[in-house]
Amino acid sequence: MEPSLSPFTCHADEVGSAWVSAPTPADTPSRADASPCDATVADWWPLHLHWQGEADPLLPKLVEVDPLLRLLLLGDGFTTRNLATLTQEPIQAHLLDTGPVDLWAQQSTIPKSMQRLTKDLARLGSPLMRRRVWLSGATSQQPLLYATSWWNPDHLAHHLPNPENPIGQNLIQERLETFRELRRLYCGQADPIAQLLGCPGPFWARHYLLLHKGEPLTVIYEVFSPRLSTQGIQRRTAAVTEAATCGSDWALAEMR
Repeated sequence: MEPSLSPFTCHADEVGSAWVSAPTPADTPSRADASPCDATVADWWPLHLHWQGEADPLLPKLVEVDPLLRLLLLGDGFTTRNLATLTQEPIQAHLLDTGPVDLWAQQSTIPKSMQRLTKDLARLGSPLMRRRVWLSGATSQQPLLYATSWWNPDHLAHHLPNPENPIGQNLIQERLETFRELRRLYCGQADPIAQLLGCPGPFWARHYLLLHKGEPLTVIYEVFSPRLSTQGIQRRTAAVTEAATCGSDWALAEMR
C-alpha cells in the first residue's frame, strides 16, 4: 500500500534548482494565515508563545515535558540522527521553499517575544538565504518536525551540497565539526504548523546557532510534533512491528 503523503510534500526534484525559491504548494497556508504573531508577513510560521525560556533541563516548566521530547529539545546532537534513532527509520526532508531574503525584512517579522532570534540573525550578516522544510520518516511519511534555517549564501552552497537531504545528513557526510549553541526554547501555537504536522498543539520548539570554528554557519528554528513523546513512540513502534508481521490496517494507519 502506498504511504499517504501530506499535502505539504514537496520533493526536491519537484522544485527545480536547489537554491531557487520553490513554489508554495497549493494547500500550504497563505502568508495571511502564517501566525497570530505577525499574520501579514511572518511566512516562516513563528509560534504564538505561551512560554519561552533558557535551555536549562532543571527549569520547572521543562520538568513537566515528556522525557523523549525533552531530550530532543535539549540534545546537542544532530536532530536527524536523533529522530532516526527514535522512529527506527531513515529521515526524509521535504523542501517547502529556499531562496534569498532580506535580513532587515526577516528581522521585522520576528515577534517581540523572540528578540534573541533577531540578534542571532544579525550575526549571519547580509545577504541571507532561508530554507524551510518538514521532516518525516522515509517509509511512514509521518510529519515529525518543521524547521526554518537562515544561512550565509556561501555557507549554504558549500555545506549543503545535497539540499534535498536534511542538514544533519549533509554535515555528517561532510565530516564537518560543528558546535550547537542552544539559544532559546519555546512553547506555543501556530495554525499552519498544526495543519502541517497533522495534530493540534501546543508545540515545543527551539532555536539554536550551529557554529564551525567559532563562526555561525546557520540559525535554525525547529518545531517538534507532539507525536515525539514516550507514548507516541511506543505506539508507533508497536505499529511498525505489527505492519512488518501482518500489515494490519491499524498498523499501517499508525505508521502514517
